[in-house]
Amino acid sequence: MGPDCYCDEVIPGKIEVEVLAQTENTLAFRPPLPGFGTDHVIVIPTRHVSSLLDLDDDLALELLATVKTVAAQAVDQHGGCQVLTTLGSEQHNRHLHWHVAVGGESPVS
Repeated sequence: MGPDCYCDEVIPGKIEVEVLAQTENTLAFRPPLPGFGTDHVIVIPTRHVSSLLDLDDDLALELLATVKTVAAQAVDQHGGCQVLTTLGSEQHNRHLHWHVAVGGESPVS
């Protein structure tokens, strides 16, 4: 995975993904190769933001609303989920992304 496969491949549609939620500035999808658990969704901003530390407040509200929508679906379907993002040396894809996952170990992002 490159430094920003989301902007380079997912957002422009070069990689086909199952979209679960979308707003003007956010996208929630199941990755083509799930990272962990029995259900795994990625939530991203559709413009490049390097990490949570670089997120502006307006986009933060919209992004968190999309995370909430997907997390609520996971809780309804599975009874619970994990929601997380990574920073610094833990962040392998240099585009802000949230994992919403059911079961399994914590992901390597």
